[in-house]
Amino acid sequence: MGQFIDLAAMLDSPSLSNHHYYALLPNNVTLLTEAKVKRLHTSASGREVTAVEVELHGETQLFSSDIVVVACGAINSAALLLKSANDQHPHGLANSSDHVGRNLMKHQNGAIIGVTTKANLTSFQKTLAINDFYWGDEDFDYPMGHVQLLGKVNADMIAQESPSVLGLSFRDRYVFETIAAHSVDWWLTAEDLPDPHNRVTLRGDSIQLHYTENNTAAYDRLLHRWIGVLKRIGCGEKIIPASFYFRKKLPLQGVAHQCGTCRFGDDPTTSVLDLNCRTHDVDNLYVVDGSFFCSSAAVNPTLTIMANALRVADHLMARMGVTHQVKSNLDEAIV
Repeated sequence: MGQFIDLAAMLDSPSLSNHHYYALLPNNVTLLTEAKVKRLHTSASGREVTAVEVELHGETQLFSSDIVVVACGAINSAALLLKSANDQHPHGLANSSDHVGRNLMKHQNGAIIGVTTKANLTSFQKTLAINDFYWGDEDFDYPMGHVQLLGKVNADMIAQESPSVLGLSFRDRYVFETIAAHSVDWWLTAEDLPDPHNRVTLRGDSIQLHYTENNTAAYDRLLHRWIGVLKRIGCGEKIIPASFYFRKKLPLQGVAHQCGTCRFGDDPTTSVLDLNCRTHDVDNLYVVDGSFFCSSAAVNPTLTIMANALRVADHLMARMGVTHQVKSNLDEAIV
């Protein structure tokens, strides 16, 4: 099958670069950590990637492969393509459509804590999710979003909000412990819509995010509706915005659900990738992360990203002529 090179920490991703991951890998797979991809080089025609430029242990190295898969996350994948501009791709690699970096989505996420008179003795709370409101409501015909339990808060988390919690100043740790012990904590997610003005750009080596919230009515209605539900079931004597977690509503810095910056489609003028996540402009370059999303839905994108990666992997094995027996062995290894 040839060698696959997994370049962890592509661009600036400390969460990847500071850890080593161990797996049962076949002897034709090499995993590199602490490797920072600087740019992709192409042939003179610009139709294929010929080298991946990497900074590794303070030295610049070039890696080559018949097929190159970029999977840096929607923001960094777009940034890498923009940084790889050359004479054949003056506005960024695979960017003849001018859509690389555009349509950035990250969801509208927020959290609330319902404080009840009953003690909540749950240890592993994040076990319930509700999608009913994605189908709208009696007076709202559009998707509102998704509700799920949040990991259990503790006294220290609530103490970070003093003196603003409930408008009072608490000095006794017992008060924080009591609130935490009587709380049920909720995470809310509503869609943000694709907007070409919400985008990733570069300013020198700095990655810039340009983002204006949209579809806020859906989130606001979901928040109001769920607070009403909590109060009716006795789980909302007090409602605390979980601002110790991320200031009530996740700000621009919260991009864990990033997607949409290299959308896929049939039309090369309005999309970056084809339906197999291969770039329209570069024959051997694929982008396989949240970048391909055309819309964000209202749930965590991770499982969809994983499912799509497996789908694209099947396509790549077919493209490389992998035999059915080899594929079967790989499937068994994955299971």
